[in-house]
Amino acid sequence: MPEAATASQTDSQIVEATEPVVKIFDELLPAELYGILQLRSRAFVVEQECVFLDADGVDTMPETLHFFYPRPASAMSDTHGAEHGRDLSPWAYARLLPADVPDGPAARPGARSISRVATHPDARGQGWSRRLLSDIVGAWSDSPLTLNAQSHLEGFYGSFGFTPNGPRFDEDGLEHTPMERPAG
Repeated sequence: MPEAATASQTDSQIVEATEPVVKIFDELLPAELYGILQLRSRAFVVEQECVFLDADGVDTMPETLHFFYPRPASAMSDTHGAEHGRDLSPWAYARLLPADVPDGPAARPGARSISRVATHPDARGQGWSRRLLSDIVGAWSDSPLTLNAQSHLEGFYGSFGFTPNGPRFDEDGLEHTPMERPAG
């Protein structure tokens, strides 16, 4: 049986990046995937109190891209309050779905959808999500993009050229606005 990796071995695989890391599911290191799921669970399930299955299987589709800015691991409390846990969450994360995978009311034929945009609590207000969205929009400027924004973030996404493309709707008790950005 192979030896288990030590904390320092797995932590050293996660290096803080100045450029976003972009990977498909099969390329993600276990520590990267764990950190992404930690961040998404913290943001969407715990903080926003939306009980849903975040691991929806779309992450594993061959053309789904995972964009993130890694951060060094840090201590965190376990479920009993002791500082035994490790936070492997990235600074910011978003996924880009394959073209023509319908993602709620914003979906449009031929478009790729940006979803699960989240920022680590320690990084909020520091421009990490703005940087990440800028990277995604820049890399995919020749493709139409959609997203279902929490309505209070309409202006943020509007700064990247997204405009509403349908009526607001409720998702898990939070008002959302479907938005699109044309190619070019």
